[in-house]
Formats: sequence, C-alpha cells, structure tokens
Amino acid sequence: RARDPYPAWQHIAIIAWSGMRGVVSLAAALALPLSTAAGAPFPGRNEIIFLSFCVILVTLVFQGLTLPLLVRVMGVVDDGESHREERVARRKANEAALAYVEALAEKTSMHTDRIARLRDEYRDRLSQLEYCSELATEPDPVKLPASHFNHLVREALHVERRALIELRNHHHINDETLRVIQRDIDLAEARIIEADIIGRA
Repeated sequence: RARDPYPAWQHIAIIAWSGMRGVVSLAAALALPLSTAAGAPFPGRNEIIFLSFCVILVTLVFQGLTLPLLVRVMGVVDDGESHREERVARRKANEAALAYVEALAEKTSMHTDRIARLRDEYRDRLSQLEYCSELATEPDPVKLPASHFNHLVREALHVERRALIELRNHHHINDETLRVIQRDIDLAEARIIEADIIGRA
C-alpha cells in the first residue's frame, strides 16, 4: 500500500462508470428453463431476458457515450508516469548492457573495433534517454556481415532482457512496461538474425 497508494476517487468513479454490467445477468437469464417441472412456461422468463438486454444496452450506449464527458468533468489527465517509468527502465537496461560490453572489452583483445562500436551505440542510447524529455527514436542497428559483432549484439540484448525482468520482479516496473520494451528488444534481435541470414546467403 505504501508503494501503490489508494487511487483518487475520480479514477475509481471513471472505472465504475466504464464497467460493463449485465453480462452475467444475461447469462443467468438465458440459463432459466423454458418450462417449469409441471410443464407450464417459466413465468417471466421473456421479461427477465428483455430487462437484461436493456441493462447491457444502457451500459454500452449511454455510459460509453458519456465517458469522455465524465473524464473531462472529473479533470482526469495522464500524469506521464508510464512514460517516465519506461524511460527509467530503458536507461537501466542499457546501462546493464553497456556494463557487460565494457567488461567484455577488458577480458579480450579480439574484435576491439566491433566492441567499441557496440559500446558507442549503447552510449548514444543512454545520452538520448538522459537528455530527451520524450523517448527518442531508436537508431537502426549497425548492419555488419560479421557474425562476431552480431553475436555481441545478441548477448547485450539478452543482458537487457535480464535487467528488465529483474526490474519487474522487484516491482520497479509493471508488466505492461516490460512488454513494451521487450517488444523493441525482440525487433532488434530479429533484425540481427535477419542480417546473419542475409550474410550467409
């Protein structure tokens, strides 16, 4: 509760207003038998089904059409928290990948030029995330036929994934933020795999 305080009453009112009510009632109404044990028609069955349809219709049409007006009247606006959370998560994931690349550069003297390029790419990403108020467009990855560089990129992306999952597991970001950033990582990895396939073709 200290980390996730109780939401404002305006938010609760909007959620309550936008909730679809009547679906369960309609299912219960349709479950009523057509006739009683004595063989007579079930009393009021058609009226019950009609009223259930009316509740659903009012919920979808009236409440749906008035929802934008209610949001404006309540003064509910986007606080930008999800964007800030996403930027922090991207920064930490890129910092973890950069630390991996720098540690790799200290361990080996091979492919220093490719490691340096990858390190520069992560540094560019971090500088954009630090100085831009909004997420900057990710630059296209360096397309090289060298499989060693592509392997380094994939390893760095794996480090990003592990850092993001750790942030989610410690409740620093939510599942939605995790999915958004993981999608970008998946796309970047797909481009690297495609470059490998083209290079071997």
